[in-house]
Amino acid sequence: MTNSHTTQTDRTYTSLFYHRDPTVPFCRSNVDADQLFEAHAHRRDRAQAWLRYRKVAETCFGFERAGLMKGHFKFGLLGYHTYHWTFTPTHIGDLALVLPVYEDCRLADFIAISCHDHEIWGCCTGAGQSLGDIATPLRVHRSPANWLANDCDGILPLSKLFFPLLRNASSIIAEDDDHAWDLAYRVFIDPAARFGANQGDAENLAYTRIEVRS
Repeated sequence: MTNSHTTQTDRTYTSLFYHRDPTVPFCRSNVDADQLFEAHAHRRDRAQAWLRYRKVAETCFGFERAGLMKGHFKFGLLGYHTYHWTFTPTHIGDLALVLPVYEDCRLADFIAISCHDHEIWGCCTGAGQSLGDIATPLRVHRSPANWLANDCDGILPLSKLFFPLLRNASSIIAEDDDHAWDLAYRVFIDPAARFGANQGDAENLAYTRIEVRS
């Protein structure tokens, strides 16, 4: 365990470093995420009311599979993930909207979004690679709130190791110019540099594959 400075707010626990929670073995392959989700997720009617209020389409995956869950969010420096919070389900604590994450047709993880602040979000087991379905063109989102706001169209990357796989997409749609640049580096330029390939060619490929669309 590392030393850290931890403060408690009304609804969240924040710390400079992530401390493994012994009740949910984060990043261990023997976590049964499916059983964990079914044991703690509840009140899907209230989750759907929360999404309906935010005008999420009732026909999309997120609306159909969302639930509510109580637990604790912890802030951490998670180098291999796109999020900075982990979520531990409990029978008390913060209220979160939860969405299942599937890998190879099995539930591998779930995303938790704080019902009090949608910018606080993260996963439980750390095993999920992405949320959503691969389609052409491929719309990529920064956060689950943006993914839900677009009626679950496209994907939300959860693992940084997932980004290089996106170079196989014939067309990638970013949220804005800054997001397009971030994707250009994560998907094309950085992987090219890592393997000694021409970064200029990778940048040109990014220009042809990535577009910004509202």
